[in-house]
Amino acid sequence: MTATRCAIYARYSTDKQNPLSIEDQARKCREFAESQGWQVVAEFADAAVSGTTDDRAGLKRLLETASARVRPFDVILVDDTSRLSRKLVDSLRIYEQLRFAGVRLIFVSQGIDSESSQADVLLGVHGLVDQLYVSELRAKVHRGMEGLALKGLSTGGRCFGYRRVPIEDPTQLDGYGRPKIVGVHWGIDPAQAATVQRIFADYAAGDSLKTIAKRLNAENVPSPAPYRGQRHPSWSPAALSVILHNERYCGTVVWNRTRKLRDPRTGKRVQRVRPRSDWKVLGAPKLRIVSDELWKQVQGRLAAVRAAFYVENGRAGLCSRSYSAQYLFSGFLKCGFCGSNLVLVAGAGRSHANRDKYGCPLHHQRGVCDNSLLLRRDRLEREILSGLQREVLREEAVSYTLQEFQRQLRAKLDSTRNQVGAARQRREQLKYEIANIAKVIAEGHSSPTLLGELSRREKELESISDELLAADDRGLEARFQEIESFVRRRLEDVRSLLLADVSRAKAELGKHCTAIHISPQANTYRISGDWDLLGGRSVGAGGRNRTADAGLFRAALYL
Repeated sequence: MTATRCAIYARYSTDKQNPLSIEDQARKCREFAESQGWQVVAEFADAAVSGTTDDRAGLKRLLETASARVRPFDVILVDDTSRLSRKLVDSLRIYEQLRFAGVRLIFVSQGIDSESSQADVLLGVHGLVDQLYVSELRAKVHRGMEGLALKGLSTGGRCFGYRRVPIEDPTQLDGYGRPKIVGVHWGIDPAQAATVQRIFADYAAGDSLKTIAKRLNAENVPSPAPYRGQRHPSWSPAALSVILHNERYCGTVVWNRTRKLRDPRTGKRVQRVRPRSDWKVLGAPKLRIVSDELWKQVQGRLAAVRAAFYVENGRAGLCSRSYSAQYLFSGFLKCGFCGSNLVLVAGAGRSHANRDKYGCPLHHQRGVCDNSLLLRRDRLEREILSGLQREVLREEAVSYTLQEFQRQLRAKLDSTRNQVGAARQRREQLKYEIANIAKVIAEGHSSPTLLGELSRREKELESISDELLAADDRGLEARFQEIESFVRRRLEDVRSLLLADVSRAKAELGKHCTAIHISPQANTYRISGDWDLLGGRSVGAGGRNRTADAGLFRAALYL
């Protein structure tokens, strides 16, 4: 008589559990098979895979083998129902699939046999208990994580720019006699933090995510630790986007923003945003890597880029040409009649350098617009930039901005008067000590120690004197004159500044200008636009928007 052939299935949940769990489960099943005189012909297992999903390689192989026309076994042994699945619906589905295939299913520890008339009821009861266990465990883990977050401790995961630092309690010892780890908090990783600051600064300056990623990869700058299965760890635009949106870098931790749900079709876990009322927003100034000013600049540009993409059915579409075209004003120029983007309709190509011409595509390609203007790109750029320098970057705008800079700097210095007073007292003390040491040396009591003390005090006196000179009003005036000379030199040729790096210049212009309309007039044309340079509408002397003038002044200065 041929012995009954059987297969064994075992599973354990996470990589934090003991891998020997599978071996123990298989041992129990083998002992049961021996007691029945059965022969074990196959073993299937899933290591570190949750029982809340049926997307398991070992389980899939088991079911495929059991459903084959010719199968090597007739019975499947499982230690208990929770090893097969922790979802009742999955347990019942697998049970029905095996019963349809004619395969007997036995749960050894619980004594459930699919050939029993009570198998359906017992499987349902134990399956419900297994599912309730997972639900309760999930709630307890979440509660524990919340407690850690509220204490400012790590709740797991990884974040580029930081490292996890264990907190040891020297009054408690673990099983190895070492101080017991009672928690883990985040600490700044200096090397990674420098990379984060660089990413924020480059993006605020106008570089695209793709440009930054390529530059970091070309320089072999270490990227975030790769996730399981990633073949080529490197910087990507998506990774940079995550970094630029992470509020932790500006000293704010947001916990419980998202949750993970398992897709019932694929079994894969996907993130879903929780209601804002569930978020825990916690201040973490010790984790700050970027300044508030740099953070606001980056978020402002991110918002501008989002606005440049049209959204259809909740999905982002193509980007405005003002962000993708290679020329400074392409994408900003609009037809004054129909509102279409002006494009290069003539002379484009290498053989016609500096002879390409802007025109209305609805006139030149379709004949449905009356705007027949053809404007050479280089001349139009020169006219717009000349007008920009003449109207916006004129004397009063430069003077106004420099005066505002001086006012803010003086206000900051006023707040440090106490420090200046302490420095002056220290200077007088140093002068007194230097005089006494010099007197002792003059009396013939010279020694290496006295000479060293004299040199140290003289260096400290020189440093404090330089600081006081910088804080003195007369020193400030001299520095203001240097700054003004630098600014005026930089603004002598705005066109060269803006065309030196077109991609950055376009990003900066995109913050202040939405459209430049070109309209034909008698024997000429008219250029008009809405320059909302800082989002402000306060009007200064003479009816001009001086705040706005200062904004574009700074844009040209820093490009």
